[in-house]
Amino acid sequence: MSELEHEVGILRAENLKLRNKVALLSQQTQHSQPQLTIPKSIADELDNIFYGLDATDLDYVLDETRPNGVIAFNDYYLKNKNIIALYLASRALGVDLVKVVEA
Repeated sequence: MSELEHEVGILRAENLKLRNKVALLSQQTQHSQPQLTIPKSIADELDNIFYGLDATDLDYVLDETRPNGVIAFNDYYLKNKNIIALYLASRALGVDLVKVVEA
């Protein structure tokens, strides 16, 4: 094996080590970032409003989630429109971006 081939082998091994470290750091960063949450009561209310409907149109979603009666829902809505939109969008896309928690 020539000296150049030996150096290439060393560089490849170092490259692999660095990629593994980057992957590990990426996983650790994902787990340490804050999780967006929504109370279960609000999620249930949203699920009732949008049961069986296509909620992928953001304008439609925001229009349909305007305050409409339940005081807890109204208060939450006024303070958290973005989380509501993200929750509904994540449901429509089939991904878990907003964690539902007991309030």
